[in-house]
Amino acid sequence: MKYQDLLELKKRMDFNLTEPEVLVKLIEEARLKGEKVQKDLRRLRYISFKIADIFEKKGFIIREETLKQIELRYEQAVGIDGSFQLVGGAGGKWYAPISVARIIFEHGLNGQPQVDIFWAGIQEINETEHPEPKNVASLMMLTAESKAILNWGTLNKQSFVFIDGPVVDPPVMTLGGENYIRDRCEGIKKCLKRSIVIGCVKRARDRFYIQYLENLFPSTLMKDYLSQFLTDQHLMAYIFAHARSKKYFGPIFTKWIDISSVNKIYKLYKKHGVHVTCLFFQKSMTSPVLRLDIPLLDPPENNLKADEIILQAVKATNVWTYPGQDYPLPVILAHEKCNIREGCAQVLYEEIITKSRTVDPYNQLILTQLR
Repeated sequence: MKYQDLLELKKRMDFNLTEPEVLVKLIEEARLKGEKVQKDLRRLRYISFKIADIFEKKGFIIREETLKQIELRYEQAVGIDGSFQLVGGAGGKWYAPISVARIIFEHGLNGQPQVDIFWAGIQEINETEHPEPKNVASLMMLTAESKAILNWGTLNKQSFVFIDGPVVDPPVMTLGGENYIRDRCEGIKKCLKRSIVIGCVKRARDRFYIQYLENLFPSTLMKDYLSQFLTDQHLMAYIFAHARSKKYFGPIFTKWIDISSVNKIYKLYKKHGVHVTCLFFQKSMTSPVLRLDIPLLDPPENNLKADEIILQAVKATNVWTYPGQDYPLPVILAHEKCNIREGCAQVLYEEIITKSRTVDPYNQLILTQLR
């Protein structure tokens, strides 16, 4: 049985194990929520048509014709991603298996990729020192990922560097603080000297673009329209669907914006010399909407090469995304090679406990309770 089939089977088993009286009430509630969603979809579709018309008139929607004029700078591409799980917790001690992988296409699409497991290990986290161990494990993974980015930059190779996730990660100040931001910026700047870095955000839960549009179109009606959408990705899914309704099937993307001028965390990256621009991209009608984060060394408004670099990034994303795939190939492979699944982490934890066994009955009792 395939892995996804097993997950589906588990989901159905969990559903069937729920008490019937609870299920009856929950199913009725789900039906009512579904009816509300249908009404919301009709309303948002109408609003999005209004916004999309303004987008097209203002040149915010860009199509494949622009990309056809671009010739890719680099043949080489690399995908970078990290993964972690958190297990344990009994007695206040947690274990975090962490891995970071790089997939290197040295000879472009025609060559075989090289798999580089940049780092893999198990970190111990004491809950008394760190009350939120999951956040600590996440920061450890991101720190290792930032080192992988820095290391690639030190190799001084011309390439497209695809990062699985946002360039600014995590997008909050509470994790890592400014020291972490400084170190991550050093890695990004090192790469930008010879490469183009592209952050591929699969689930954009921010409102950067909406905030930018609210400032650009200050009318009360436009602000009311935009406020109906929860996130940028929510809005762009509707906008792109409207563009596709006119029988356009090729790549489509939005005009780029400077996030460093909108968000306070991105302003800290700007302070350390990394100016992050973003746009939304969709390969085809059936592809998900991606946010592409494209960092620059110079302020984009004063950077004569900003448009060229950003178009190179979009073209590379389009070329490296195969038909039928949701994301660029280096991102997909890096994610697969570094991915630590929950079951794997549990087995590792059991191995830690098993190896800790002693002949002392007292210790045996304690270890049994920690499993």
